[in-house]
This record gives sequence, structure tokens and C-alpha cells, in this order.
Amino acid sequence: MALSKSIGRRRAEIRKNRPDLDQTLLGRLLRPEFHVPLLVAFAFVVCASAILMLRTDVVSWRVGQYAPHDIVARVEFVYRDPTVFDIQRRSAREQEPRVYRAAEDPFVKLQQELIALPALVQRQKFEQLSEPYSKVLDPPSMAMLQDYADSNKRAIWTDLVQTYTGSLQKLGLAILPDADRNEDLTNKQALVRLGALPTRIQETVTPSMRDDLETKFAKPAKDIFPIVLAPKIVDLTLDRLTPNYTLDALATVQAQNAAAERVSPTIADIQVKANQTYVSKGQVDLSDFNQLKAEHEAYLASLGSLVWMQRLGMVAAVIVLTAIGGAYVAKYQPRIVRNHARAVGLAALMLSMLLLSQLAALGSARSYMVYIAPTLTVAMILAIAYDQRFAIGMGAIHALLATLAVNEGLDFLLILMTGVATCCFLLDDVRTRSRLIEVGGACAMALIGVTVAAGLLDMDPVPYIIRNAIYSGAAGLAVGFITLGILPFIERVFKITTSMTLLELADASLPLLRRLALEAPGTYNHSLQVATLAEEGAEAIGANSLLCRVASYYHDVGKINKAEYFVENQQPGQNRHMNLSPSVSLLIIIGHVKDGIELAKEYALPTSIIPFIQQHHGTTLVEFFYHRARTGQDMNDPLVQEVNEHQYRYPGPKPRTRETAIVMLADACESATRAMDEPNSNRIETLVHEMAMKRLLDGQFDESELTMRELELIERSLVKSLLGLYHGRIQYPADIRGPLTQSQPFPTPQQSAKTA
Repeated sequence: MALSKSIGRRRAEIRKNRPDLDQTLLGRLLRPEFHVPLLVAFAFVVCASAILMLRTDVVSWRVGQYAPHDIVARVEFVYRDPTVFDIQRRSAREQEPRVYRAAEDPFVKLQQELIALPALVQRQKFEQLSEPYSKVLDPPSMAMLQDYADSNKRAIWTDLVQTYTGSLQKLGLAILPDADRNEDLTNKQALVRLGALPTRIQETVTPSMRDDLETKFAKPAKDIFPIVLAPKIVDLTLDRLTPNYTLDALATVQAQNAAAERVSPTIADIQVKANQTYVSKGQVDLSDFNQLKAEHEAYLASLGSLVWMQRLGMVAAVIVLTAIGGAYVAKYQPRIVRNHARAVGLAALMLSMLLLSQLAALGSARSYMVYIAPTLTVAMILAIAYDQRFAIGMGAIHALLATLAVNEGLDFLLILMTGVATCCFLLDDVRTRSRLIEVGGACAMALIGVTVAAGLLDMDPVPYIIRNAIYSGAAGLAVGFITLGILPFIERVFKITTSMTLLELADASLPLLRRLALEAPGTYNHSLQVATLAEEGAEAIGANSLLCRVASYYHDVGKINKAEYFVENQQPGQNRHMNLSPSVSLLIIIGHVKDGIELAKEYALPTSIIPFIQQHHGTTLVEFFYHRARTGQDMNDPLVQEVNEHQYRYPGPKPRTRETAIVMLADACESATRAMDEPNSNRIETLVHEMAMKRLLDGQFDESELTMRELELIERSLVKSLLGLYHGRIQYPADIRGPLTQSQPFPTPQQSAKTA
């Protein structure tokens, strides 16, 4: 018993002192490096749950969708038909009388003209009368008017006219403009409201209604004027009559609006009982959708607190999917866990696309295109930014969330998964702009096929199947164009470099490469050779060969600043290091790494190129100047400190990817082979193996994840490529070999600062 307790205490002490033995899930998650990723995951759960909460407002059927059966009400509800309500409001507007305001009294002006009439005809003959008097008057009536023009009878005539016009005013006639009154009658609005007061007059007249007005004006005229003048005065009155009321358009509109507002909304309420059919089989129109929405709201209200159970279930589903997604990320893309910016970018991408799908589902129409496109966008972006396997996994998780958001069924999930799989399987490399369009087109064809299959499975009518298939295909094709448009933004956010961008960087006319070729031609030629070697080496192990080739073009750009200090750019017999101490030469040699990084940033090279500039020498020893310093050191002088090997190493870091390790080895082998005298197959093979083993034993490949098998394949590829570059040549006779064709020996290792 005591022995077992002692063993238990020892094991506990070992676990305490060795935290690496703590392999429990909770223990790993509580490590400091997981704090920010867990916070991002928590924020994702909160935001995704908030977005999916809007799902409760999503109606199952939407405008334009085909309902294969009658829809029965789950609960009793009241539906307010907006069509009926609009009809009632429009009827109230039409029945509201129009408003007229008082105009200038026509009888006042008529009185003035009639009083002046005797004086007007006093000294004129009948033939001299102008219109309209010549048409109305006759010689007897004219003679009588001339008689009233006498000064003794002028007052009598004035009294007669004033009495006559006063009688007409007492009639209280509402004389309206012809056009307005005719429109009132056309709209069956016989009643009009005159003035500000709500006075309604049923009978109205217009100046053109001469027969009716003549009847009204004849009696006052006969009672006041002589029998000869009475009909003439009536005719003159009708000729001079104008409306005494005009239409007030603003007041009319206000009155009609007020009448429409007085209509109670409850007049359009339709009560539907539970288990009653309220939407018939067939295409769902806007009226059906409004009823479906009202029934859905009533159903949610009837659930009461049970709605929170549904929401809790939704949150639980989001947590489960987030946990699966987090585990998937940690398994296949652990750098996202370490790089917090990438984690935030991934979460923001998925949330923004989920929100777009959810907002589209809140509308009345079923938009297949907007439902599908966001998930396909997520899959395509992740396939470009990471790899196909990761994009398929995260695309599947987003497809599940999107299906929940838009309240669709398994057939919709099948469509999404087909689109995600098609995009990810085909999008392995983006070397041309047309590639994204080709992938979008292939995705469109796949979506059309699976949408047709899903429609046939649900027994939808053929027109609806065709329409949904067209929308699905349009979504797949549109995603290709959208991704092509935002590709530079994707590269900047996720800090990636697509093959299309790498091919653009390989253009020899770019400013930095042109500068390298002009200012350091030897280095430029060396970089081209290294690019060929590195590309073949990457192909041998399945690494990114294009990245290796393009990065090799730029790996030595730092030599531009001091090109004459590097042997490949020096003329025979010129060596700037002859008069420099080894320590100064060392600073110049290793300084090309720092200068290269600064130039890369100055010319805005992608971040994927900078590690090759920084790591292609790793922490290797600058052997030439180290040995030169050791050789020039006075070992007998006790005051002279021994040269430290660490001081003559590159600052690093060591290669951290397989691609940078390949470029390091290709760079070293190309330089050493170039300095070799009469290279042949055995010598090159021995040289490549020695260079590889030397860097392997020096620990330069420790952080690159390069295996021994891959290193062997790279060696074989380098040997094959170097033999192609530096193959043996025929020795021509001296008499036909001019000085221009004489082969010049390669620099010896002692002459080459590069081999250090």
C-alpha cells in the first residue's frame, strides 16, 4: 500500500513538472495560445446566433414558389387584406366632394356694364353697333335704351339695373367652370363643397347652361324691365356670365386624404379559423404571402415562451457547428489558430456571407441566386486562400448554417453541397483570369443539374424547375465573376499570393527585375539558373514549384545596392574585398539579405516572396571570410581574441517551409557548380550531396518540415538539372577556336565570395 502511494506521488510530480503530458482537451484549450482563438469562436457563436434569430421571421413559402398542396392554418388568426383596405380608401377618396373657393362676383361687373349701356348706344345708329350688342338688341330696344340715356331718366335706369342684379345675387347660384363640373359629374360627384365651410350644394350650374339660367333670370327681368328690354337684358346677362367659384386643388386633396384616413383598417380584416385552408395549391402570390406571414406571426405568438426553446436549440446547433469548425481548423490549418488576424478574417467572411443569405430570406420572394451565392463565395475564397480540403470542410459548415438561415430543406442543402464540392475540386490553382470564370461555369452546370433533380424529386411543375435551375446556374456563374473582381482584396486580407499574381511577378519587364538585370547582371543570371533548379526540385516533391521559381528571381535583389562586391558581378582581376578586412566584407555580404527585404517592401512585393529573401541563407556560415579571418589571425598573440564562428553566420531565420529550403539548396548548389572546374556527372552528384548533407547536419532544415525522402528526391532533381545546365563540351582544335570561343575557367572557391 505504501509502495503504491509512493508511486502515485512520483507520477503526480512528473505530470506537474511536465505539462506536455497534460493531453486532456480542457487542458489544451486553457493554454495561453488558445485564448484569442476561443474568444473569436465565442464571438462567432454570438454573431451567428443573432443572425439566425432572424430565421423566426422567415415564412416557409414565398412569392413565386409552387405549393404542391393546400396550406392549412395552424392557429386561428386575423388577416388584414391590404387589397380590400386600399379599395375602401380609394372609394372614400372618390366619394369625398371636391372643394371650390369663391371667385370674383360676376354680377358686380354685369351691373357696371348694364348701367353704362344707355350711354353706349345714345348717339349711335343700329347699324353702327358692335358685337355682342348688334346680335342682342333690335331697333325698338335700342330706341328705349337711348331714351334712358337722357339725364332725367338716367337715375331711373340705374335703380332698375341695381334691382335686377340684386335679384340675381339673391338666387345664390353656384356657377362653376365647365371643365371642373363636368369632371365632377363624370366621377359621380354631384355634390361639391364650396368654400371653407362644409356646405354642400346639390345643384350647380355652369355658364354654358343657358337654357336653365335663362329660366332663372327671365322672371326677375320681366318684373323689373319693360317688356321690350327684358329678354335683351337676359341675353346680355348670359353673355357676360362667368363662374363665381373655382376649384381649390390643394383643399380638395387634403379633404380626400382626410376621408381616406377616416377609413378604419379593421374594415379589411378577414378571420381565418384553425385547420382552415387559406392558401390553395399552386403558385404563391403576394396576397397569399401576406396571409402566410400573418399566420406565421400568430403561430409564434401562440407559442409564448416555447419560442425560446427553439432559439436555444438554434444556439446549441451553432455551438456544435462552431466546435466542429474549430476542430477542423486546428487539425488542417493550425496556422489560423496561431495567426489571430487570419482567425478574425475567416470568422468575418463566414458571418458576412451568412448575414447576406439571411437578409435575402427575409424578403417576400424566394431568391435562389442570393441564397446560394454567399456559400459558394466562401468556398471559392477559402480554396484560393488555403487548400481544397479545408475549403470543402468550411464550405460544408457554412452550407448547414445557410440552410438553417433561409429555412430550407434537405434538397437545398444538397444543392449547396454540390456547388461547394464543384468549386473546391476544380479550383486547385489560379494561374489565369479565365480560370475563375471556367470554375464558375462548371459550378453553374453542376448546380443546374442538381436543382433539376431536386425539383423532380419534389414533383414541382416544369416551369418552376426551369426557373430555379436558371437561378442556381446564374449564382454559380456570378460567383466566378465576383471572386475575380475581389481577388486582389482576398490576397491582401489573407496575405496570400495566387499563381496568377506570381506569373505577373515573373515578367522580366517589371521595374525591380529590370533594375537587377541592369545593375547586377551576374546576379540576375544566377537567379534565373536558381529558378530553374528550384522549380524542378519543387516539382519532384509536390511543392509549390511556381512560387519557388518566382521567388528565386527575387531572392538576391539585395545585391543591387553593392553589386560590385559580389563575385558574379565582378570583372576578371577586380575584387573589392582585397583591401577590406574580413569583418567589413562579412557585413557587406550578409547585408544583401536586409537590403533585399527593404527593396521588396519598397516595390510592394507580396509577403510570400519576402521569406525567400530572408531565409535563403538561413544561419549558414560565411565560410570564405571566416577562414580568411582565421588565417589572418595571430595565434601567438595572447591579446588577440579567437574568431568566433557564430559571428560569421547569416542572421537567419532558418527556412521554415519546404519551398524556402529548396531555394536555399538550389542557390548553394548552383553557385558551387558554377565555381567548379570541368563539372561532370560524378562531381556534380557528389557536390550536391555534400551541400545537402552539410546544411542538414548544420540544422538548416530543422524548421522546414522537409523529410529525408524529399531531400533525396530534391538531390536527384538538382543533379539532373545541373547536368543540363553545365554539361560537358567538345574541345575544338586551337586553330579554329578563336579567342572569343575559348572556354574560361570558373572561379575557384577561394576566389568566390558567393560560395561562402
